[in-house]
Amino acid sequence: MTPKLTYFSKKLPVLLLPMDGVESLTVMVLTNTGSRYEESKQYGIAHFFEHMVFKGTKKYPTAQELAATIDGLGAEFNAFTSNEYTGYYVKAAAKHVTTALDVVSDMLLQPNLSQEDIDREKGVIIEEMNMYADTPARDVGNLFNQMAFKGTGLGHDVLGLKETVMSITKADFEAFLAQWYGLPNMVLVLAGKADEVNSKEIHKIVDDFFQKIHGKRITEKADIKTHFFDGKLAEQRLIIKYKDTQQAHFILGWQGLRRDDERRYALSVASAIIGGNMSSRLFSEIREKRGLSYYVHSDVDQYHETGVFGASAGVDPGRVEEAILVAAQEFHSLANAKKPVTEIELKRAKEFLIGSAVLGLEDSSSVAQFYGLRQVLSGEIETLEAVIEKIQQVTIQDVQDVFKLLIKPGEMRLALIGPYKDEAKFEKLIEEF
Repeated sequence: MTPKLTYFSKKLPVLLLPMDGVESLTVMVLTNTGSRYEESKQYGIAHFFEHMVFKGTKKYPTAQELAATIDGLGAEFNAFTSNEYTGYYVKAAAKHVTTALDVVSDMLLQPNLSQEDIDREKGVIIEEMNMYADTPARDVGNLFNQMAFKGTGLGHDVLGLKETVMSITKADFEAFLAQWYGLPNMVLVLAGKADEVNSKEIHKIVDDFFQKIHGKRITEKADIKTHFFDGKLAEQRLIIKYKDTQQAHFILGWQGLRRDDERRYALSVASAIIGGNMSSRLFSEIREKRGLSYYVHSDVDQYHETGVFGASAGVDPGRVEEAILVAAQEFHSLANAKKPVTEIELKRAKEFLIGSAVLGLEDSSSVAQFYGLRQVLSGEIETLEAVIEKIQQVTIQDVQDVFKLLIKPGEMRLALIGPYKDEAKFEKLIEEF
């Protein structure tokens, strides 16, 4: 597959990803916006808009009609919102690409946005918030970000706050679209059956469908750098949320790497070794040897100017201190080379990452997301072959260096949800690291 970036209607970047041997085609639009760029009084609006596009458009005026159109194709459609991007897609048999393009373009360029639908959907989002609040394995991630990125756009939940979501109006959405949803601030991705992706007829259809902008929209790519900060994690190192649970959930983490750091490939290998799979050090020490948890894994989060490297686990509340201690010791024993990386671990981690990447790109939607996110976030086309080559070039010394760089004494942060009211013992614990 040879990716190609071109420009169609009104400066719309279009990424063409022809795939041999597949009969599906994914139409995906990725937008250069997310929760971190929201004003404080409108926290949650990026995610809220993702909900609203499914409520009806100019051509498909109701949620039922929109859904029935896609269901009638035997297709799937969905959307997702993150801190730094939002995505919308339809995956269908390639012969239905025209309808898929019509639906996606109508959702983003001509959404109905009736105040009645907005007010009704507020209740849906509040229930989504409640669901995640009752899911501590997910909620602990929000808790960690609240601490680590306090005072920045990365420090609040993608879903927003109940009070901000309840206050959002149609006028807010119209202003939001004008600021973020112009064609130059999007990337349209067409991934799938090669004959359809490469056809000149499809190119003309794209041009026609993406002319139908309703209302004022930004005419250049948005300047997001004004929302960046110095990249350093906040000084607070411990945050605990009391919850009467049968399992304690924690995240421990250190300052990581930003998205474009050349050492990111070494960090990926490091993450696989420490906690990427069932043969990793954390899984072996915490689950297999001690029976402390059901899930435990390493975490790598990377943003434009910052990042986090650490681990998550759900453990027996009575043994949480032991689990935190063992996890932190595993990170430090690699950083100070008391338990250095071995050749076997390096080889296994590389093969795991490469195999996972290859298996993850077996359908058109995953291909669209893999290439599309790199384009919208970094403005570059990074092929799978290039990624594999970079991973293969990582050495033991590269892995040791990235651990030494990031896992520094006195820098570990800890977020914890569980039946704990006394913070003193946890404060004492993190002081050791």
